[in-house]
Amino acid sequence: MGIRKDLRRALGAGRPVRVRRGIKGADRIDGYVVGIGRRWVLLHEISSEIRLDGYAAVRLRDVTSASDTGWAGSGFVHRALRTAGEPPRPLPEADLDSTTGLAETLGRGFPLLGLHVEEVDPDVMYVGHARGVIRKKRLLLQEISSKAHWEPACVRHRLDDTTRIDAGGGYLDALHRVGGAPPAC
Repeated sequence: MGIRKDLRRALGAGRPVRVRRGIKGADRIDGYVVGIGRRWVLLHEISSEIRLDGYAAVRLRDVTSASDTGWAGSGFVHRALRTAGEPPRPLPEADLDSTTGLAETLGRGFPLLGLHVEEVDPDVMYVGHARGVIRKKRLLLQEISSKAHWEPACVRHRLDDTTRIDAGGGYLDALHRVGGAPPAC
């Protein structure tokens, strides 16, 4: 209950936090809490260049800490973003209560998603266009390579293995600009 309280406090205060998760090898995430559901928390990420850079949804059960006190630069980062006119923006359509709902709503709202399965492999992110959810268990993803080449066939990813979903942001937006719209699969 303490983590949820910390996340709600960060959401209410509108201050950035550093989120750490209990998955070996998982990245820490710096960002603003912009939504909390029963299963997922949504962060508007802050890049190392001190810019808002897309969204990261992480499983609530994996979050071990969410604090601005353990992050020496949080006050500066908040002021820098506010001065640059970059307020964090919530995604009112993001369903944070179920993995299926999250995948469906983010898939409708963004051309590309980054799917992480960090308990299986913390170094892999599957990137692609969400083609839908099959039987509430698998996300049908038409993947795009790191060179912006579309795969001809769609791949089914187990939603139970999903620990994080990224949407928007510089990298995903650049892949979409270069790769264009996905072909039919």
